[in-house]
Amino acid sequence: MSKNVTYEHVNKIFDEKGKNPVHALNDISFTINAGELFCLLGPSGCGKTTLLRSTAGLEQISSGKMYYGDVDISTIPPFKRNIGMVFQSFALYPHMTIFENVAYGLRVRKVPNDIIKKKVTDVMELVGLQDELRRNPSPTGLSGGQQQRVAIARALVYDPDVLLLDEPLANLDAKLRRYMRAEIRRIQKATNITTIFVTHDQEEAMAVGDRLAVLRKGVVEQIGTSDELYSSPRNAFVANFIGKMNFLNSKVVEVQPSCIAAQVDGTDVTFRIASERCHVDPKVGDAVLVGGRPEQLVVSKSPIANSVKGKVHIIQHLGAFIRYEVEVGKNISPTIFEIDNQGVLRDVHENDDVYVGAKEDRISLFSPEGREL
Repeated sequence: MSKNVTYEHVNKIFDEKGKNPVHALNDISFTINAGELFCLLGPSGCGKTTLLRSTAGLEQISSGKMYYGDVDISTIPPFKRNIGMVFQSFALYPHMTIFENVAYGLRVRKVPNDIIKKKVTDVMELVGLQDELRRNPSPTGLSGGQQQRVAIARALVYDPDVLLLDEPLANLDAKLRRYMRAEIRRIQKATNITTIFVTHDQEEAMAVGDRLAVLRKGVVEQIGTSDELYSSPRNAFVANFIGKMNFLNSKVVEVQPSCIAAQVDGTDVTFRIASERCHVDPKVGDAVLVGGRPEQLVVSKSPIANSVKGKVHIIQHLGAFIRYEVEVGKNISPTIFEIDNQGVLRDVHENDDVYVGAKEDRISLFSPEGREL
C-alpha cells in the first residue's frame, strides 16, 4: 500500500563538529503524497541526492523527522524501511541471470520458490521483459535500457512502500532516455507506488513528475507541478532553472496597486508588469530583473514599442520553432537572449542589428538576488 513521505525540519550537516561543516540539507519540510511520482531537481551539490539517501537510511540526518505514513523512520535502519532503490549505475550482479537478479531480494527475505517465480514473472511482464526472461541471460547481454528495467523490476518485486530512483537515466543515450522516462511513468502509474525521482535534468523532471521540488544549496526553493514552476516561478533562480528566462537589468520607477513599472538600465524603455506577476515587493529606485521566456519575446528588424536594440548572434533551426540568439549589451543583460519564433523571419539574418521586445502581459518581475545557478 502506498504511503505518504513527510519531512519535518530535516537538516543534514556533514563534518558537523569539524573545521569545515557543510549544511547539505537546511530545514527541509514538505510531504510527498501517497502514489505520487515526485521529482527532486537541482544543480550539482544542491542536496537532492543527500535527501534521497537520507530517505533510504543510507545517510543519518542531523536533526528533524522523516515519516513513511504515520511511522517515524528517522532512526530506523535501511533494511527495515521497506524501500526499493534504483541506482544510476544499475548495480546488477553480472554473475547472476536476470531472474536471479530480480529474485535476490525475495530470496534474502526467504520467500518460497513458487511465490518467487510468480512475482518475478509478473514484475518482468510489467516492465516489458517477459521475452528476455524466457532467455534468462546475464544482464551483461542486455541493452542499457533493458538493464535499467531489470533494476526497476528488482526494486519493485518485493512490494516496497516507497521507490527511490537516483538519476536512473543518466547513463543512457538521449533517445533511450526519452523512451525510458515514459516507461518509468507508465510503470509507476501501474503500481501506484510512492516514488521519488532524483535528476538534474529539467526536461526529464518536467516530463516524468507529478510534482517537482527545486533545491539549491540545501534549501527547497519551490514545489509545484511542471506548469506551475514554469508559468509562475517564485524567484529568478527557479525561473532560469526550469526552462530558460531572459533577464533585463532594470530599476523600479513607479509602484501602483495593479502593476509595477520598471525601466531597463541604460535605455528609456519601461515595462509595466502586472502585480500578480511580480515576485518581489520593491520600492521606487530598487534594482530588479524583468524576465521573459523565449516565447514571450519578439524580434524585429525595425523599431517596435518597448524594445531594446541588439545584434543577432546565432540562428538555430530547431524543428517546431526557430531560435534567435541576440546580444543586447552587458549593461542590459549579462547573458545572450534566446527568442523562439514559430517561423523564419525572412528579413533577419546572423549579425543583423535587431530590436527585441516583450509581451507585457506575460513578463515577470524578480529580485536580482540569487539569479545565478
